[in-house]
Formats: sequence, structure tokens, C-alpha cells
Amino acid sequence: MKSPVHRRSTCLLQLAAVYVACMAHMLVAHPSDISYLKATLEKHRLELRFTFNLLSISRFCVVDANQDRRIDKAELTAAAPALSAYFEKHVEININEVKAMLGSLSPLECVWPVVDGSDSVAEQDYPLRYVDITFTQALKPVLADVWLGFDIWQQTGPLGTVEATFEQGDLRMQVPFSMSEPDYLYDTGFAVEDIFKEQPVQKKNSAWTLCVAAFSALSLATLLLRHHRAKRHSST
Repeated sequence: MKSPVHRRSTCLLQLAAVYVACMAHMLVAHPSDISYLKATLEKHRLELRFTFNLLSISRFCVVDANQDRRIDKAELTAAAPALSAYFEKHVEININEVKAMLGSLSPLECVWPVVDGSDSVAEQDYPLRYVDITFTQALKPVLADVWLGFDIWQQTGPLGTVEATFEQGDLRMQVPFSMSEPDYLYDTGFAVEDIFKEQPVQKKNSAWTLCVAAFSALSLATLLLRHHRAKRHSST
């Protein structure tokens, strides 16, 4: 016969297993809470491509203008300025430690097929239909670092997450954003590369400066010597 302590331990383990299973089910049951960001970082260019479903976008701004509980591409295009304004307000960005704008908004890309000649999406399908929202900007001088901070959780809900991928050449780094971890600083290293590239030039310039200075000093000394000899000759 099992002791009471052993029975209690078994019960606690069973409860823990049930809790873990429920949590796992909750995570799997809400794919619509997950959004995406692809940040492409180049030396003089930054591209931010956000991917949100229509359910989240309809919470960011009014998209269904005629309130027929359907969204088509024309309505989405018309809502682009309001959507851009929302992102500029709720996604903060610092470039090279200075507050900046997200960039120029490209035409929105609807990630769903046209069915029977119609591109409209019914309300019940909003969580399954995604839209790419892309901002781009050219940068001078080089892109040294990027800091992003999200303040969208009131609209997406506390379980909302943004799965971000930072792409720099062949490098890929995945960073999750959430209510508990809303910001992240990415250092590109481009500025450090430029410093190391400039060093040989600086050494060359320094050596050239020393040569010029030495030559000037030698020339001055020669002139002074000639002047002294001429003065001495005239005295005799």
C-alpha cells in the first residue's frame, strides 16, 4: 500500500502535468496572437516589414469602412495612411541612438489569394489573413545600431507577440517582442568596420605629415645656414 506522502506527491505531479498540457494547448490554440517582423539591415538602408493579420489590423485602425464585416484590398489601401500613423505612434525606433521615423510606407501587400474573382475576406477569417506592412529608408552615415520598442499590446492583447528576424547579410537573429519584453537594441557593427578601414589611411596621412614637416624643417635649416654663411662672408 502506498504511503499518504507518496499519494500526495503523485497527485501534485498529475496536477502539474495537467497544467503544462493546458498551457501548451493555450499556446497552440492562439496562433492569431503571433505577428512577425523582418528587419533587413544594410550599411545605408533599413527595411522593416511587419506582418499582421486582419484581426490585429482592424484593432489598429478602421479598415471595414462600409461596416459589412468584410475587408477587401481597396478598403485596406484606403486605410494605409491611418495604419501608417498607428505604427509611427506605437512602434518607437531609434537609429544610431537618435529618435527616428520608421521610413516610407510601401504599398500594402495582402497575403491571401483571390477566390472566385473576389479579394474580400469575411470577418471570421480575419485571424487567418495576413498583410505585409513595409517601411524603408536610406541612411547617412552608416547604420550603427537600431532600437525598437513596441506599444501595441492594448490592441493585440497581453498574449500578443511579434516574432522578429534581424537579417544582416548572411546573419540571422530571431528576437521575440512581447508585453514583458517590448524593446530590443541591435548593433550592426558597421561603424566599427569603418573605423578599422580608416586606420591605415590615417597612418599614411600621419606618416606623410611627418615627412612634410621634416622636409620643411630641413629646408628652413638650409636657408638659415646659407643666410648665416652669406652674412659671415660679407662681414669678412
